[in-house]
Amino acid sequence: MNPLSNFILIGMAASGKSTIGRQLAASLGWAFVDTDHLLEAWWGAPLQHITDSLGLQNFLQAEAEQILRTSLQRCVIATGGSVIYNERAMQHLITLGHIIYLRTSFTSITKRLRNPGSRGLAIGPGQTLRDLYEERTPLYERYAQTTILTDGRSLDAICTELIHILTQSDHLL
Repeated sequence: MNPLSNFILIGMAASGKSTIGRQLAASLGWAFVDTDHLLEAWWGAPLQHITDSLGLQNFLQAEAEQILRTSLQRCVIATGGSVIYNERAMQHLITLGHIIYLRTSFTSITKRLRNPGSRGLAIGPGQTLRDLYEERTPLYERYAQTTILTDGRSLDAICTELIHILTQSDHLL
């Protein structure tokens, strides 16, 4: 991997991608990018509005197209939780850097996810949050190059572990 590439965070909504991503980027002196915010900027609307307007399948396609347009260096990138549904998008992210799965238990997700109905969550009709979690977990595991457990851990502890792992793996400058 090019040492000037990116660290890409994947995981469920409320797994801490944005929170951990911001701190990790600050620790590294890199930029932080949230692909949900890029999607909102591209469409000029909040994520929930985009999801509601497009419907699930078209939203997933729009998300994948946003990822495919992304070309960054020295960034910590927090992705939307549904990015793992598109093989092309994930292959593109792999070319951009190192994929880190923030593994969080279902119990923790339900405690943290206070606003699922207004968060732009890509969930199918009749699908429960539990269904979504169980459907996505194997996909996150499939693409992860590094997995970090987040349950019961402080932000500092998670970032310290990530920096240690990535430094030991020669992924940092």
